[in-house]
Amino acid sequence: MNTRWSWALLLCGLGCTKGGGDAVGREAATRAQAHVREGLEATGRLTHGLQAVLVAAAPTVVPSIADPIDVARVRNRLRDLHDDRSTTGRQLSLYPTHFVAVVGLDGKGLAGDLEASRDYLPGLDLRTPLACVGAALGGTAGTCTGDFVTMQGAPSRAYMVSAVPLRATPDGPVVGALVGAMTYGRVAQAIREALNVSTLRDRVQLAVGFWHGGRLVPSGRDNDVTAAQLVPDSLLPRVPGNTAARVGRGEAFTFTFTENNGAMQWGAAVAPAPALGAGDGLMVFRAPLRQ
Repeated sequence: MNTRWSWALLLCGLGCTKGGGDAVGREAATRAQAHVREGLEATGRLTHGLQAVLVAAAPTVVPSIADPIDVARVRNRLRDLHDDRSTTGRQLSLYPTHFVAVVGLDGKGLAGDLEASRDYLPGLDLRTPLACVGAALGGTAGTCTGDFVTMQGAPSRAYMVSAVPLRATPDGPVVGALVGAMTYGRVAQAIREALNVSTLRDRVQLAVGFWHGGRLVPSGRDNDVTAAQLVPDSLLPRVPGNTAARVGRGEAFTFTFTENNGAMQWGAAVAPAPALGAGDGLMVFRAPLRQ
């Protein structure tokens, strides 16, 4: 099944202005408000749904981490989770994961689900930047967000993470954690693709990004999604300069602007996403293609 459409199907529930803009822009901003609400609900479904998939998959992963640890064995088991002939594989295809990994009791990655030459997770500390990984190693499944660098020289990236304990027996001691991570950028892409489906008859142009760390993600040099999924550079200067302050104090708001000498009327909406982290939010831009 095409992964992009899998995300859209999972999120198919998707269906105060700063001055300026005419009725077209204001209407677009109002519609964008609804998209933001639906996008935040979808984000919650993705993070908690991924956790449920990991809980179901955990028993099949445990045998791979028997002593002595064989990294290749662990990696192969993780890669097998994506086999779409299995229930777990079909379920995982619904989530825009950046990686699925096993973490040892020391909080460091044992292996991830990428091929060996690209697997950067062995030895990577995941407990420190991700509170839910530490909680899972303590016996409690959960979700969290965090920023960390996966490879030397690479930029820090923001992740939405689900982590569950691994136990050899249901009541036995924790022997590790199974972790699934989605980047903010990939979740934004999933929301945008779902919105593209739900607004197909509206003939509109959309852009979706999470406000995180004082910027929109994905945008600029972010490379966890294709260039077509980035918030366009032309829209970035239109974001109000006080966005960080307003989102930080829990304010939702809209704004409008024009492009092409007024030929294109845009409306945009922003809302805080406190479940992700302090100061985080979701922003959706919308413009009708016929005006």
